[in-house]
Amino acid sequence: MNIKELQEEYRTVTPDKLEVGALIETVLGEDDGLIFKNGRHSKPKKLIVIGVDKETGTCYGSVLVNTNMNPKANYSEPYLAAQYLLKQENYENFLKYDSFVDCGEVFSFSIDKLLSGEYFGTLNEQDKQGIFEILETTDTLSTKLKKRFGIKRR
Repeated sequence: MNIKELQEEYRTVTPDKLEVGALIETVLGEDDGLIFKNGRHSKPKKLIVIGVDKETGTCYGSVLVNTNMNPKANYSEPYLAAQYLLKQENYENFLKYDSFVDCGEVFSFSIDKLLSGEYFGTLNEQDKQGIFEILETTDTLSTKLKKRFGIKRR
């Protein structure tokens, strides 16, 4: 097996790679809850898995990774506090720039949607803890939503 084949095999999303903290890029669209401008209906998006139910085939939740902060952070203190900085130097294969994890909103996707994407490894422990600290304490997510996605205080 050559290096290109090994890279392709590594980047293939398989059910065993769908774990908390998995870094995935897949095409997301309006039907996934995203809002686009300029007539666009879908685009590749980076996300972090925060929970998966493999029996029902549902990704419990994902947070999106953006080059810039969610625009809501400009006018909402709770959204500003729900942004987590991911350093590009820690995820060189996943990020082109320092980027922001938007912990102010949680999205739910089917496992099939994630399996159609590309796998880039998992978060380091420090970033995973930082993201979950925000998810657990943010006021932008309701207690009901946090329970639904298995986000709880440790």
